[in-house]
Amino acid sequence: RTVRFAYGQTLGKWSLGELAFGINYYMRQQGNLQHEYAGSDSVRLGGTGAREELISLLRYMKLCMYFSKKPYKVFLEFGGFDQSDVLIKKSKARFLKPAFTVVRDRDSKCFLLFIRGAISVKERLTAATGADIPFHHVVAKDGCVSNLVLGYAHCGMATAARWIANQAIPCLSKAVKQFPDHRITIIGHSMGASIAALLTYILRENDKLLSSTCIAFGPAACMTWDLAESGKDFITTIVNRNDVVPSLGRVSTAKLRTEVPLRMIVKWETMK
Repeated sequence: RTVRFAYGQTLGKWSLGELAFGINYYMRQQGNLQHEYAGSDSVRLGGTGAREELISLLRYMKLCMYFSKKPYKVFLEFGGFDQSDVLIKKSKARFLKPAFTVVRDRDSKCFLLFIRGAISVKERLTAATGADIPFHHVVAKDGCVSNLVLGYAHCGMATAARWIANQAIPCLSKAVKQFPDHRITIIGHSMGASIAALLTYILRENDKLLSSTCIAFGPAACMTWDLAESGKDFITTIVNRNDVVPSLGRVSTAKLRTEVPLRMIVKWETMK
């Protein structure tokens, strides 16, 4: 039932020709657009600092892929972790309950929380549960509420983020108390990246977990603009050029749905 509903609300509204044309048109459009923050005053990063950060991001991306697609033992070996570094291991995904793990990275003094993307059928059903639900972010400062950001988020991903939070907060709170010099980094790819971003908002509302940051590789569109803006200081998003997944949400799909038939007509008239 969930799959039929998701299909009816997305691809089911398109003819095969419109779908092929629309995907091609959207990818070219994305490739030609500058990012919101890539204006004329942008500065090209360089030097050893930028290089080290890129090397670190590449390592995290590989670890993310290893956790998603390799046996857990191989993931630990690649990361240089041993069993004593594993705080939580949830390798079996269920509906609205994605696979995730928490490990201690001694070298970087971080607790790394990896969330798997939509690999299994149940994880894909989580991604397909795409209704909008209220999702608000409370910004605290010195123990007081300094701001409240109102918005909406993807139902399946927000529910999954809250489930992980319930599982991880007690463990992370205890770990941070034991190792106060350690930070928390949440990492994911695709659907896992979206859940990671939403989870970071939740964790940062806990005074003990304010060090939480997120690295999101190609996250699916999962929240409204004001929410996304409020997280730019602690969420790093890496997108591969004209990848359609991070920008193709309900609003952009509706806009594209109105543009594609007109573009097809223009192209047809040009070809005559």
